[in-house]
Amino acid sequence: MTPVVHPTQRHPGALWLVSRVVHPRLVHEAWALGQTPAIEIGHRFDAINLPSGIVEAAVTGIRTDDAVEMAFRRVGIGHGVVVSRRRDLYTVLVQPGTARAWRVSGTTSVGVHDHLRYLCTPHPGRREGPGAFWLLPAPERDGQLAEAGHVLRLLALIRPQA
Repeated sequence: MTPVVHPTQRHPGALWLVSRVVHPRLVHEAWALGQTPAIEIGHRFDAINLPSGIVEAAVTGIRTDDAVEMAFRRVGIGHGVVVSRRRDLYTVLVQPGTARAWRVSGTTSVGVHDHLRYLCTPHPGRREGPGAFWLLPAPERDGQLAEAGHVLRLLALIRPQA
């Protein structure tokens, strides 16, 4: 009997995301059904959660998805930003271990030592709403994760106005 191959298994970002998941087939099945499965944070990546108000304050002019994307890219973040279903939170995937030292007011971080350490992860090919989506593409390798300094540069864009 030939195993079922979901189309999601051909996406490089999907393969990277599930590379350390205990049951990757379940994640692929959920994506194939249009669901956003929870992937554990802390092994492959940590996450920094930024409220939309903070991120959008770094945008000059009309706050479209393209403008917000450009704000991230301007500070060196080119991959791994998820927009929540309600569009109230931007989650930036960062190097594992970043959460241990992250202490920035108005933001939260999630790492391996946090009790609730799961990210509801849309399929990496999902680049627009409705629902959760990837504002910036899912990483396809470790070197594409943001660093804490990149996120701090984004926050510095709005701090002088605060």
